[in-house]
Amino acid sequence: MNVRLPILIVFIAFLYFSFVRPSPCLGRHFSKDSLSPLAKNEKGFSAKEDSKVAPIPAIEKYEREKLAKLKRNIGRRFMTAPTSDPATFYESPDDLGRKLRVKREKEGFVIREVVQNRLGTMNFYQVKFDSGETGYLSADGNNLEIRIKQGSLISLPKTASPKKKSLSRAKALVSQAVELVRNHPTLTDPLTGRKRSVEVRMIEETERSSPNLKWKYEGKKIGKNKYRVTQYAREGGGPSLIRTWIVDLSTKEVYPENLAAKELYR
Repeated sequence: MNVRLPILIVFIAFLYFSFVRPSPCLGRHFSKDSLSPLAKNEKGFSAKEDSKVAPIPAIEKYEREKLAKLKRNIGRRFMTAPTSDPATFYESPDDLGRKLRVKREKEGFVIREVVQNRLGTMNFYQVKFDSGETGYLSADGNNLEIRIKQGSLISLPKTASPKKKSLSRAKALVSQAVELVRNHPTLTDPLTGRKRSVEVRMIEETERSSPNLKWKYEGKKIGKNKYRVTQYAREGGGPSLIRTWIVDLSTKEVYPENLAAKELYR
């Protein structure tokens, strides 16, 4: 009895350690190889996420070029025209259900800016009508060019700013003063009996004795309706001969001012 009990205990312990083994996941240390699949999976997942977020250069370039093309239309003026398929304007780029009602069949407007909706999926021209209202016209799919070809939109010349109008008028008045000097009669032609203009005298001088003679005119306003016109005449590389006239546009009168100009009338 005393001998069998220890033998039985040893046998039971042998059986226990033979069938029960420690789980590999209970160890405190992980091998490098065991972590490799996990690291690879995490790396692969990160790469996939980055590929989704990172923009594609080709698409970025296309969007930049398209936006630049649309912005070239900023400042252009158009007029709506009555057709069976009129152009559609919206009150907001984010609510295409709210269409802007154009009050007149023929309404002028100017393109002010290129904008996108909040989602950034659509482009619009922000336009301002002559009536003062602001609307939005679809800019995608060459909508503007299609509407022009269909005749629902008519392209108009740009309206010059007050400053440009003023400069244009000033240049026109200077040109008028210069023309009065060019055509102002001086001496009488002994052969024809007609008075020769300032410009004709310059041409005769070139043909007669000064083949390299060059000249030009400049005008400047010096008072109300009064201008000083200056002629610079030079032959070769020598100094310029300066002649000046005073022109009164209100009376169309021309007065030689300096001695060099007066010599043409003697």
